[in-house]
Amino acid sequence: MIFRNYNDFEIINLIKQGDDEAFELMVSKYKFLIAKKIKQFNLVYDYEDCFQESLILLHKSVIKFDETYGKTFTRFFELNLNNYLISYKKKKNNYFSFIYEKLPIYQQKTIEEPRRHGFLDQEVYDALENLSGFEKEVFQRKIIEKRTVREAAKIICTNEKRIYNALDRIRNKIKIYLIQ
Repeated sequence: MIFRNYNDFEIINLIKQGDDEAFELMVSKYKFLIAKKIKQFNLVYDYEDCFQESLILLHKSVIKFDETYGKTFTRFFELNLNNYLISYKKKKNNYFSFIYEKLPIYQQKTIEEPRRHGFLDQEVYDALENLSGFEKEVFQRKIIEKRTVREAAKIICTNEKRIYNALDRIRNKIKIYLIQ
């Protein structure tokens, strides 16, 4: 049987009547479309599985095809094949992401040292020694005496913006010195 002698509707009717040679004819006609779509979806690593599943899908599409809708079988099968390959690819991606999340062997995590929650008094004193005279004055008024920024500015005889800037520098210097 040569598929050029028959149109899709005739071949489909023969397949529905149980003609195995007609289905082989349909397979030989659509195997290139199947291969093209598998390559298009970048599933060549699972080519054999996808191809076999696509042949099963071709048979199901032939059985379900209804020519009264006025659509060609090629378009009907291509849409079914696209939907199948999309879901196949999603299942594969979900499976691999599941494996990646559940098996710590595959994950390349860096090992971090446990953070200390406290510092020795000497470490804090050494950090405070790095402060300038103005920053030490601001630290004394704002942090130790627990005054507001406005009160600290009034005592030191400067503006509030300068106090805020000094507080930022103090935080950064202490953080850099203690975290080293």
